Amino acid sequence: MARNGVQFNMWLSQEEKAKIQEKANKAGISMSEYIRRCALSRKIPQYGDVAVLREISAELGKIGSNLNQIAHHLNAGGSVYSVYYDLLEVIKDWNDMRFRMLKQVEDVCCGKYHHRRSA
Repeated sequence: MARNGVQFNMWLSQEEKAKIQEKANKAGISMSEYIRRCALSRKIPQYGDVAVLREISAELGKIGSNLNQIAHHLNAGGSVYSVYYDLLEVIKDWNDMRFRMLKQVEDVCCGKYHHRRSA
């Protein structure tokens, strides 16, 4: 929002402020934007568990680092057989991560209250 608006102050208890801040954080928007959207009946983003996405991102970084080390070893003339089990472990970690990510990405894209059709 542009800074050409007017400032609006209000009083809240610490508990109220904490609850509003938590909800704004979950929505991925500022507290001011969250309050504006609530007051003006605008849509509030509903994301999946962002903490889980951060954890997944960190784990993907570790997997990428492991792959880089393996690639460096192979590019330096190392034997593929010497890193065979390391490579299998990285592939296993990647597949595990892929399935965890699918659920979280769907929650972020569709909102965590999105219901899948039952088969």
